[in-house]
Amino acid sequence: MAALPVLLVGAGALVGGKLVWGMFRKSPDPTPYDVIVRINSLEELSTTGWEIVLGQNVDDATSQNPNMGDSRGVVIAVLGSYNRGKTFLLNLLCNTRLPNGNLVHTEGLSITAGRKDAEHTIFIDTAGSDTAIPTDKLDDRKATEALLKEIALHLCSFIIIVVNRLRGSDQSYIRGVLNHSEELDSNKRVFIVHNLMDVITVEDAEKIIKSEIELIFGAKADTFNVGRGKNSTNVKYYSSKKNGKEIRHFIFAKDGSPAAKIWNQQTTIGIINSFSEATTSRRSLDVLNETINFVNTRLPQLVASNYKKKNNLEEPVEQFKIEKHAKKPYIVLSHRKNMEDLTNNPYKFELSQKILYDDAGYFQGINSMTNDEWQPNFNLYEGPDE
Repeated sequence: MAALPVLLVGAGALVGGKLVWGMFRKSPDPTPYDVIVRINSLEELSTTGWEIVLGQNVDDATSQNPNMGDSRGVVIAVLGSYNRGKTFLLNLLCNTRLPNGNLVHTEGLSITAGRKDAEHTIFIDTAGSDTAIPTDKLDDRKATEALLKEIALHLCSFIIIVVNRLRGSDQSYIRGVLNHSEELDSNKRVFIVHNLMDVITVEDAEKIIKSEIELIFGAKADTFNVGRGKNSTNVKYYSSKKNGKEIRHFIFAKDGSPAAKIWNQQTTIGIINSFSEATTSRRSLDVLNETINFVNTRLPQLVASNYKKKNNLEEPVEQFKIEKHAKKPYIVLSHRKNMEDLTNNPYKFELSQKILYDDAGYFQGINSMTNDEWQPNFNLYEGPDE
C-alpha cells in the first residue's frame, strides 16, 4: 500500500478512504508537508499538547487504496543542524516544493510521503538545531530537540545527515548521530549528503571533495549502476567506513551551476534508487502511532515526577504517558484525552534539571542494571546544592 494513506489513517485523518477535514487544521503554507506533528515544546503537554496538522497535498490520498493490508515501507530520517539544506534535499527527493530558506523553519516532526516511484517511502524532517529561542525556554528547547532526534532515529531505516562545507560542529554532530544510531540499531544505513550550496564550478567542487570527503573521512570514490540499457545511469558517490560499517557520501552543488550539472541529477537518482532497492529495510509506515509509543518510553525519565505516599512507599501521582485525543487532532497526556477545553486545568510538571547531552544534542543515558530502562546520565561534577 502507498505510504500516504497509511500515514493519514494513523493520524486519524483518513477513514474509509475519505479525508476527515472537519477536525483538522490545514497548514497555511502553500507548499507544506503531508503531516506535521507540532512537537515544538515538551512544556506544551501541560495544556493543549501537540497538534497534528495536515498539509495541502494530502488530497492525493483519496485516490489511493486505503486498504491497510500492506503497511510497510522505507522510512528515512533527514537530519542536520539548522540551515544546512535538509528541506532543499527533500524538495529534490520528493519532487515537491517544501518550505525552505533562512526565514522558514521546519516545525516539530514534519512528515512527507513519497509519490509515484517512491510511494512506499516516508521522509521525516525535524526542527533544525541551533535556532534562536528566548533564554527562559532554553532547557525546554534543548530537551524537545533531543527528543525529536531520538524519535527520528527510532523510526527510520535510513539516516541522511545533511552538511554544507564541513565544520567542526558538523563532525561532532555526525559522530553523535553515528554513535547513537549504532546503539539503537546497527543495521540502519547512513548517507551523508554534502550540500555544497555555494559551490558553482566543477573545479571548486573537486577541491572540496578532496579536502573534506577524501581526506577527513578517508572516503574513496565508487559507482553503482541504476537502470538498464539506454536508460541506465552510472551514479558516483564516495564510501567511507566507521567501525566496519559503510557510510555513503553524496554531493550536491549550487542549483543551476556547472557543478550541479555534474552532480545533482545523478545524486538524486542514486539516493532514490537506494531506497527502492532496500526491500530488507522496510518497516511499519504508521509513524504516528510508533512515535507515541516511543515517546512514552522516554517521558518518565525526562520529567521530574510528583510522588505521593502510599503504604509508606512513594509512588508517582500519575503515569506520565501520551496518546491521541479522543475527538481533537492533538497528542495529549493520557488523563487529558477526553477534555473538551485543553487550556483548562494545566498539568504542572517540571523537566529533569540534570539531563546530560552529548555534542550532537542527544540524551546521554545509561541502562539500569536492575530494570533495563533508559535513565538520564547526570553530571557528576555538579555540587550537592546545584
